[in-house]
Amino acid sequence: MPIIESHLLQPGQQQFGQQIYNGLDVCLTFEIRQEMGTLFNHTPIIYEFEKALQAPALEMMLRGFLIDERERQEGIRLLEAQTTRLDNLLQAMAWAVWGKGVNPNSPKQLIDFFYGAMKLPEQWISAKGVKRLSTNREALEKLDVYLYARPLIACILALRDCSKQLSVLRTEIDSDQRMRTSYNIAGTETGRWSSSQSSERTGTNLQNLSPRLRKMFVADPGWKLCGIDLEQAESREVGWQHGILYEDWTYLDACYSGDLHTITARLVWPNLPWTGNGKQDRAIADRIFYREFTYRDMSKRGGHGTSYYGTPFTMARHLKVPVRVMENFQKSFFEAYPGFRKWHQGIALELQTTHRLVTPFGRERHFFGRSNDDATLREAIAYVPQSSTADRLNLILWRIWYHMGTRVRIMAQVHDALYFQYRESDDEAEVIAKALGYFSIPMEHTSPGGKKHSLVVPGEAKIGWNWGNQVTQGDVDKAVARGLTPPRLNPDGLIKWKGSDSRVRTEQPTGLLARIF
Repeated sequence: MPIIESHLLQPGQQQFGQQIYNGLDVCLTFEIRQEMGTLFNHTPIIYEFEKALQAPALEMMLRGFLIDERERQEGIRLLEAQTTRLDNLLQAMAWAVWGKGVNPNSPKQLIDFFYGAMKLPEQWISAKGVKRLSTNREALEKLDVYLYARPLIACILALRDCSKQLSVLRTEIDSDQRMRTSYNIAGTETGRWSSSQSSERTGTNLQNLSPRLRKMFVADPGWKLCGIDLEQAESREVGWQHGILYEDWTYLDACYSGDLHTITARLVWPNLPWTGNGKQDRAIADRIFYREFTYRDMSKRGGHGTSYYGTPFTMARHLKVPVRVMENFQKSFFEAYPGFRKWHQGIALELQTTHRLVTPFGRERHFFGRSNDDATLREAIAYVPQSSTADRLNLILWRIWYHMGTRVRIMAQVHDALYFQYRESDDEAEVIAKALGYFSIPMEHTSPGGKKHSLVVPGEAKIGWNWGNQVTQGDVDKAVARGLTPPRLNPDGLIKWKGSDSRVRTEQPTGLLARIF
């Protein structure tokens, strides 16, 4: 290996160009590491944690997820047929409006069509200080209130969704029939992983896949998939903050009740005929509240947005309800859970005084935005629960990878859920029980009065031979009876783990199979 004296290099010198570039890159990283050592008495625990996560992340990146080629091609065929049908419908309506077709992927044509021919109110957006007319999803959803435009908008949005799904299905996979992704452990400020194409420019982001596409991701022959997600993770983290900071355990207790959104509906609308019986109250909460929204829907969607400082105007726009409806909902919501206002005010005070927040897992973040800006405040409010959920899941992932060794193969990490496969010949109940055991990361707090509280975020397991949810003939028959488009059969899909699974794999993946790492 040649010794390159970089201080003697001349501008434009090309010899050993790549070696020089990589060598200086490594030296820079080393210098940063040395400098960090002078700033702390010991290496920050989060830094060491993220270094430890490199091993399971790299293993997942190398292994990839086996793709059933038959299912992939069938998905492409169905989506192409749906795209053709939607486009034919869109063009027929466009001809009726202005005597010619319209390209759903052309912003210029859509601007002329909606704001010119149809005379709808112009929707402007601001990006980097520049205002421009827009026909993006948010703009079209605002125009959805005009009934004569609604069918056209529904077609265009559906076509865009089909296009995204087709791009995933047509994504190049590796020669061993596996789709790989690149995980970025330190790519976000909250600690959540991000993902993208593999280093070979194949694959895609596996963390935001539509459920419709997941059936083509299958377990290797002789193996079975298990997915475990955190139940109400962010809501419980929020309730924990209310409790340890302000001794208000109302929201966390509601999370522990088993049906947070029905409990919230009872508190927000106390005049409904609640019975105290779980099943009967759930039926009441499932009654229609406004348009297609049930009381429970409003509790779930409105409560989530309100907890992260969503304004009545913004929430009303997203949920397609009048502003006054959201104003009344938020008033009752804050009365039912007074810890939210205290928490929001406490975060605002922390921003103004220290510009810094630390999560229960020790992850520290400095906020450099204006402390009196609502956007900065909303970002700060969401930070602790989102970051805590990410670190909780990643710690569980590392535990399963490290302690369960060759019994399992970690396959994917999806923000608040992880997926692994295990041998069909193994003791299924024991494997899943052991994995669920690593979800236990209890946090304890003792109130001034001596009462002890704990934060527990359980995991819920699903098992099957592909990443999609199970669809039986009974599910198809129910959809047909209700006049809905019947879903595709998927007998090998994921079902909730209830201690046993008597199913036998019915479909084997087609095509070339690679060795398992």
